[in-house]
Amino acid sequence: MKKTLLKKTVATAFLILSILSMATISSASAAGSITLTPNAQLPGGTVTVTGTGFGATKLIGIGLGSEIAVASENHTPTGTGTGPWMTRTNYYPLKPGSMLFHSNVVGASETDFTDKGDGTFSTSSTYDAGSYLYYPTGAFGRSSTMDLSESELIFTATYKHYQYNMTPAGNPNSTSTGTFTLTITVPTGLANGNYNVTAIDTSGNIATAVLTVDSTIPEAMPLGTIMLLTIFAVAAGSWFLRKRPTVPTSAP
Repeated sequence: MKKTLLKKTVATAFLILSILSMATISSASAAGSITLTPNAQLPGGTVTVTGTGFGATKLIGIGLGSEIAVASENHTPTGTGTGPWMTRTNYYPLKPGSMLFHSNVVGASETDFTDKGDGTFSTSSTYDAGSYLYYPTGAFGRSSTMDLSESELIFTATYKHYQYNMTPAGNPNSTSTGTFTLTITVPTGLANGNYNVTAIDTSGNIATAVLTVDSTIPEAMPLGTIMLLTIFAVAAGSWFLRKRPTVPTSAP
């Protein structure tokens, strides 16, 4: 009974040490970089996302999981006069560079707006007076040199988003130096496996790190408890090795 308990204690301590040692692993893409602490967590557990190298005081969006493509999503924008005329995609945050929307001023003109990957659009419209795209929130739209108040507008959007929107409530911003620290909660019921965590700002700065979801990870404990458990496990293991009985050898 004591040996079984000791083995479980040592195994738990080893798992905790492994998680702590992996907590600072991160990977970066483009201008940004993010770190997950811890980078292995159970469903329903929390993870701290720390970012550097993002734009100054920019909205930050967090996506979890694989990219999902959406095509021909229709929207009726709202606005007055020359604009801006704005709406929001059904899903977000958006992958920078993936957005295309078709602006139809019914009975007057139709124009495509193509995401440049930096929060702006390119277009051939001769009536363009500015266009808008916010990757973290999915908000997008345009202004016009003409008053569109009496016109019917339809925006048709094609874009990519992420499996889960993990952006904390309140639409957090980066600091004036392009850093941020925020907390996300792993969705309950999420299957065990490796998932990309992607952080994006409104200028298209993006970074990705891998989160391991494992339902067998013990519930979170205070750091002091973790350290005491680890010390106890190491001490108990040493005691067991010293006290291991000597097995007599048979005479020749």
